[in-house]
Amino acid sequence: MLATPSKTPLSDDLFDAPCSAPAIAIGSVVGTAIVAALVGASAWVLVIVIAVAAVIGIVWTRDKAKSRSEQMRLVVDGYRQETDQWQHRWIKLQQEAQQTASALQKMRDGVILLSQSGDILLINPSARRLLSIADDAPIDGRRLSEVVRIPDLTRGIGAAGAGEGTQNCLLEVASGDTLRPVKVRIDPIASRVETKLLVALRDETEANRVDEMRREFVANISHELKTPLAAIKGYAETVELAIEDDPDAAKHFMSQIHSQCLRLERLIADMMQLARAQAGRTHLTITRVDIAEVIAESMKSYVPVAEAKEIQLDFIDDGAGVVMSDREATLTIANNLIGNAVRYTSAGGHVQVSFQDAGRFLALVVEDDGVGISATEQKRIFERFYRVQKSRLSRGDGTGGLTEGTGIGLSIVKNLTMALGGEVRLTSQPGEGARFEVLLPKASMVRQPA
Repeated sequence: MLATPSKTPLSDDLFDAPCSAPAIAIGSVVGTAIVAALVGASAWVLVIVIAVAAVIGIVWTRDKAKSRSEQMRLVVDGYRQETDQWQHRWIKLQQEAQQTASALQKMRDGVILLSQSGDILLINPSARRLLSIADDAPIDGRRLSEVVRIPDLTRGIGAAGAGEGTQNCLLEVASGDTLRPVKVRIDPIASRVETKLLVALRDETEANRVDEMRREFVANISHELKTPLAAIKGYAETVELAIEDDPDAAKHFMSQIHSQCLRLERLIADMMQLARAQAGRTHLTITRVDIAEVIAESMKSYVPVAEAKEIQLDFIDDGAGVVMSDREATLTIANNLIGNAVRYTSAGGHVQVSFQDAGRFLALVVEDDGVGISATEQKRIFERFYRVQKSRLSRGDGTGGLTEGTGIGLSIVKNLTMALGGEVRLTSQPGEGARFEVLLPKASMVRQPA
């Protein structure tokens, strides 16, 4: 409600002035005539006196009325200005209320405002979702403990309402077939009229998943480092014992130590590449990159490896294209995809590399004819240190698997591609091989095919 303006009420004289003007003029004329008659003035003098008196009365009355009218106009203008100010304040309050309501509606965290006794005064959609309250359930004015029967939440609200300060608790709310972890904070809000309770809810599902990934990463990296270090330690002790009695055995164990050191070197290099990829575009230099040249450079490293393992490795250069990318990052992506395909394809297999037009992208495509990847594994294939089952490492034809990687390569591919503004796609069926596509932003077609 708007307050009543504080201006002084209008005086009755302001409205009586126009009505009293004729009376004042007539009174002036009559008075003047009586005075002239008493002193015995002549007729023409009497007329002049009467006329002058009338003119003076009329002028005075007009000036008085004009003055009163000006005063009334000023008072009315003051009322109008004050009314405009209050209307502006009212509109501003409405806008602020709408903005606050919109912010509450869009918040990912749940917000509930309760009375001291626990009655619901306000609740946003996120709070309904986090507490599994139906959208159409009438809950305004009801007690939250009647709507959501969770003992820990009820105890926290009771303690906060009893003056025990801020309360925190972690709930598990049933959502379909799963339990959703919800972190709750209850803050009392003191006021002169009544203490209210503000309940804030946050979904901890993603935070728990990140913590689990962090713990898994620490466990994986510890295992990856522990294995070669233990091997190096064992080989070094054996060499120390055999260096004089059996030089040939010592040479063999030294070779194994060298192999394990190379494994550690690859692991550390891959971890550094992963850290660079996860840093986003910070350490990337975006420029025009000829994707065919990058693929050709990567092929030079893997053609000898493929030939040694009797794998047919082909590059189909059926066009020309330039992408907006970081050249080193693009080469890293190509190396990891081609290296994985060669590593996980058994003898006699075929790996094909190409790039294709994909609208505003160019797609770097690497295909193999291995045993494929199951749908379950496809969901985790880009996680750090995740390796597919042994069926991916061996064709089951007696040839055995090939060199095992660090388990970081595809994670590097995904993070670098995302940093470059691209997308990674995987198509695979068990027994039908795998097809990886990395889509990078296209610059322009500038190179003609040979």
